Amino acid sequence: MNIDIIPLTIGMFTGLVLLMLTGLPIAFVTGTIACVVALIVWGPGALEVVLNIVTGFMKNYIFIAGPMFILMAGFLERSGVVDRLFDAVRVWFGPVGGGLAIATIVAGTIMAATTGIIGGSVVTLTLVALPVMLRHGYNKSIALGSLMAGADLGTLIPPSIVFIVYGFVSGASVGQLFMGGLIPGLILSVAYCSYILTRSLINPTLCPPLAKEERQIPFRQKIALGKGLILPGLLIISVLGSIYGGLATPTEAGAVGSVGALLTAAIHRRFSWKMLRDSVYVTVEATCMMAWIAFGSLSFAAVYGLAGGTEFIKKLMVALPVNPLAIVFIMQLILFFLGFVLDWLGILFLTIPLFAPVVSALGFDLVWFGVLFVINIQMAYLTPPFAQSVFYVKGVAPKEITMADLYRSVWAFVTIIFATLIIVMFFPQLALWLPRQMIAK
Repeated sequence: MNIDIIPLTIGMFTGLVLLMLTGLPIAFVTGTIACVVALIVWGPGALEVVLNIVTGFMKNYIFIAGPMFILMAGFLERSGVVDRLFDAVRVWFGPVGGGLAIATIVAGTIMAATTGIIGGSVVTLTLVALPVMLRHGYNKSIALGSLMAGADLGTLIPPSIVFIVYGFVSGASVGQLFMGGLIPGLILSVAYCSYILTRSLINPTLCPPLAKEERQIPFRQKIALGKGLILPGLLIISVLGSIYGGLATPTEAGAVGSVGALLTAAIHRRFSWKMLRDSVYVTVEATCMMAWIAFGSLSFAAVYGLAGGTEFIKKLMVALPVNPLAIVFIMQLILFFLGFVLDWLGILFLTIPLFAPVVSALGFDLVWFGVLFVINIQMAYLTPPFAQSVFYVKGVAPKEITMADLYRSVWAFVTIIFATLIIVMFFPQLALWLPRQMIAK
């Protein structure tokens, strides 16, 4: 059956936009369009394609890594690790101008390497770090921006749930994606700290150092507080080290990390049946949400691809009379603007099935493109109106923090993220060197 792909493309994507404007969940919008188009074009037998997509997703071994890392994050959030972590880094950086904001970035970086879940990290840092910064007279924009940007590093620094889902959809190695995000993530963390330090040097009143009596902490006490970094450090080494060394797959490492996080909670005397139950509930809720969005969006992409849409998009973009890197940049702009209105799961499931074949046809590495994609998702967490991190903070911040305060605070950090995206785009080895050194499993 010959299908005119241009009218079909216009119809499917117009329907997608119109139904989303009604406020319907994206999972049901994409799934409905997929089923309706399949019925109209091929008849009832074509619904088997949708069924195969759903069952294939449910049987995929790599997706189990997602719930494992979500469960690990749930245990850590309730184990008291974050409180100890922030106290440990605060005493070392507090005496410096901007030190509390830098401590927040450092704490967010370490949390990113142990959880990979953004919502919990943003809320926890807001509750732990924001009151301290405001009490010491920090500029609202720097205080709010640093905690959101620091917590959002969990999208890029492994173990990242975004990388797991991207790897499943694109076919790229999740282990290599984890390693690919590590160096750009650390670059971004250092860039945040450098920005805060520079602003503090230019105008010390923005981020004053701790009072003299708070700075005079004996060196022995500083070392003692450093014990709060031991368990997170061991967890990072066990999870990322096992993947890098080829000792475990990401799924196996996630299972080990979950057990390690549970033991951490027990060591800190925070283990209880309620803590276990709450962590499992959060894991099930998040996993079901991802699964439903995957069912709908992957069905949409499969039906469009079966009609020849993926090949049409690939030929169209490859034939553009521009440098191949310019095509990748156009993709990044599309992802950036989608970040204003969609969450990361919707963006990933809608675009990566279309973009990945194009990227491969242009001769680029899917791991490198995955790192670019995830850096872009970091901006999506901060850019209004659909800025998830802003909503997380607003939900738990003091009443005097307004939405205007939150929106003003993100743009300097969004600029830093965008600059990092450009750097990694032009210097791919920043994302590819470490994956190429790892031992495959």
